[in-house]
Amino acid sequence: MKIRIRGTNSLYGSNEPLYVVDGVALNINISDLNVNDIESMEVLKDASATAIFGNRGANGVVLVTTKKGRSEVPQIQVNIEPA
Repeated sequence: MKIRIRGTNSLYGSNEPLYVVDGVALNINISDLNVNDIESMEVLKDASATAIFGNRGANGVVLVTTKKGRSEVPQIQVNIEPA
């Protein structure tokens, strides 16, 4: 699968958009993401993408939010037997 947000206008560089997964900019292919883990996707294609991410966002930015785990506090149980 390929995503083109701003067209094919680069002669020597990549035309792939920048993928930002949960606030972390990653250089990945969209096929690397598990669709069952995605909660929402948002596309930035205008000057807002370059204003936030600089020249890395020149081909557009895909913001991906994944499903979060439980918000419970983790509990650890340790059983110590006397020697």
